[in-house]
Amino acid sequence: MDDGVTANSTDAETHTKVQWTTRTPKRILTCEWATHMGTSTDGVWIALAVGAVPAVGLLVGLIAGAFSRLPHQRVAVAMSVAAGLLLAGVSLKVTTDAIRLAGPVSVALSLLLGAGAFSATNVLVARFGAAQRKRCGDCIEQPTESQQPGSGAAIAFGNALDAVPEAMVLGVALRDPVIPVALTIAFSLSNFPVALSSTAGMRAAGRSYPYIFLLWIGIAIGTSVAIAAGFVGVGSLSESWPPRLQAFGAGALLAMTAETMIPEAFHNSPRFSGLLAAFGFGLLVLVDATAR
Repeated sequence: MDDGVTANSTDAETHTKVQWTTRTPKRILTCEWATHMGTSTDGVWIALAVGAVPAVGLLVGLIAGAFSRLPHQRVAVAMSVAAGLLLAGVSLKVTTDAIRLAGPVSVALSLLLGAGAFSATNVLVARFGAAQRKRCGDCIEQPTESQQPGSGAAIAFGNALDAVPEAMVLGVALRDPVIPVALTIAFSLSNFPVALSSTAGMRAAGRSYPYIFLLWIGIAIGTSVAIAAGFVGVGSLSESWPPRLQAFGAGALLAMTAETMIPEAFHNSPRFSGLLAAFGFGLLVLVDATAR
């Protein structure tokens, strides 16, 4: 255009930007959103707000487990759906995106490293009394402090450990220009039966209400902060690292689901627990398709 040829460099740059904006507004909005998230304190606040959504699931589960007595089969139903949600989140969102960016070999190795790191740490805390930390107490009881001294601290550490993979995965995912709605919903919904079952088990083992509430409130706050910290920290890394870290977190999530959630979901549970897990998986597929 003639105006673009005769204008000075500042006017030309402005004109070019206006022209690009007119032709591809969606692209401009996406780029500006990504820049805004990565360079301003508003991005950190948004990361904290998104991180608070999974924390809500923990707090609702805490209240339900502290003030109601649900039989094991109902807890197992919720845990089965939650396992399906997490498996869908890991396979459909996290791993798929990581493979696209880093390749299958790098992602597979990172998955194995993440799963190995979680399993090794889980074996360690299990020796101190945290092996049954996700049990509701109706089928298998958590140890009391008199039965195994120090188990209270081990259970607290173990439950905090279980939240680390979630924080890592979501913190990295928030670097994407589009907020990972499906992943956030999966974590929030799956956190509800986790806190519900574990709280019920703590009550059955005679843990005090201050211990239970301080534990889960601390984990909820810590998870939100860790997600925001992950979001900030990943921004200083090279482009090759975020997909590897996501795959590492995904491997840890798989190990956490298999070792702490599935045993509660399928022990003396309804015979259609597999169907419930598939329902959770399919639910996230629909949520993801709707959110796009």
